[in-house]
Amino acid sequence: MNQSEDKKTNAARLRSRAETNLERHPSAAKPRPVEKLLHELQVYQIELEMQNESLRAAQCELEASRDRYLDLFDFAPVGYLTLNTNGMIEELNLTAATLFGMERTKLLQRSFLARVLAEDQPRWVGLLSRLKAGVDKDSVELGMQRGDGTVVQALLDCERRVSSGVGADKTTAQQGGRANNAQLAVADGDTAIRVVLTDISRRKDAETAQGQQTVELTRFNRAMVGREMAMIELKRQVNALSLELRRASPFALEFNDAPAAVVPR
Repeated sequence: MNQSEDKKTNAARLRSRAETNLERHPSAAKPRPVEKLLHELQVYQIELEMQNESLRAAQCELEASRDRYLDLFDFAPVGYLTLNTNGMIEELNLTAATLFGMERTKLLQRSFLARVLAEDQPRWVGLLSRLKAGVDKDSVELGMQRGDGTVVQALLDCERRVSSGVGADKTTAQQGGRANNAQLAVADGDTAIRVVLTDISRRKDAETAQGQQTVELTRFNRAMVGREMAMIELKRQVNALSLELRRASPFALEFNDAPAAVVPR
């Protein structure tokens, strides 16, 4: 059965239910030729009421589904952002706003580049250019400036998306004190940049600490090797002096006495 036949069947069922409801109404009467038009109007009215009831139920379900989606979107453990091809922030979830330490409304329609540390901006510009040129996915690690001036290290997983929907107005509605980012719509063929923002500050701090420990260990090993080499050289000089004085060498020097440099892992 095709779609047209399904619509006809549903319409027939709806009309049958409407006529049944009309017959059960206390004021309903069997249609007489003179009253046929009135009967048809009454049936049509009941049909509309039933359709409205179905639409209201569907609307309630959609609103509940939307609210569940917004909760998942806003309170996800990572930040989600949507940028246009100019790098302007079109939408972001609560996690991203918290990571930046700013109110969401102060970030919307603002340049994402402004939140990137100056030394990392060339890398972000390069990534954005690659995505605009046709690359589907790319990632980069950047230092991000927070609202209070502190810095957070973040991993950005970016993906280029081309909308296939019908054009619609771009709206950001306020509901219950939060932006309804799920209702953002872009025109057919528009390109958006989806960004997943992950805070990697702890990992970066650990890497920095590990690097410092490696440098200190290398410096310590070099100092130890230098000291041991100096001791061996001193023993050689004492042995040579003992030979000149026709005395037994006090130190037995072998190849294994020379210490090997310890290379930190």
